[in-house]
Amino acid sequence: MPKVVDPDQRRTQILDAALRLVDTRGHDGLSFRNVATESGLNIGSIRHTYPTQHDLLADAAVHVGRQMDERLTRHDLSGDPGTHTISSAVDALSELLPLDDDRRRENVVLGEFMLASRTQAVFHKITDEMSRSMESVVSQVLAGLSVPADELPRRAATVKSLMVGMTFDVTTGHGDLHPDGMLSLLIDTLRDTTHGHPS
Repeated sequence: MPKVVDPDQRRTQILDAALRLVDTRGHDGLSFRNVATESGLNIGSIRHTYPTQHDLLADAAVHVGRQMDERLTRHDLSGDPGTHTISSAVDALSELLPLDDDRRRENVVLGEFMLASRTQAVFHKITDEMSRSMESVVSQVLAGLSVPADELPRRAATVKSLMVGMTFDVTTGHGDLHPDGMLSLLIDTLRDTTHGHPS
């Protein structure tokens, strides 16, 4: 009797292998042959799940986004004024920063996907959605810190830019930021952004 394959389990196995490959080799290393070797599956199984490498890279990025979204559900993103302190705002936004190995790998994958989207228009829709999603999270957190609505877009852009810059610094190895340094910069920026609301 043929072995019954769980499609969800196979997809997870492929995505886990893809994330490891993108982390160590970049998106150029995401060939079906490499994924087959890394996952222990045959190429046919991978092609059955993902007809093209574009499909695989896009789903890897979406998978990472879902992992981040799942962590964010533990935090108040209602945007209601007064629902956040500096401390709780940092806790929420930290879910998106490369503060440990798992979150660093997630951000490497997203960075590689963004890089691929620069020359491959097929990825533009997903990258635009990711950018808007991050803007929304930052805006909701700042609204929870009672940042006035008319100042929210500009202040959210400031915080988002800091987070993107710190992530680039850490995931590319171009700087020497460590987790404590990232958190310190984020705290200082949030305090400046909210005119020193109490933590």
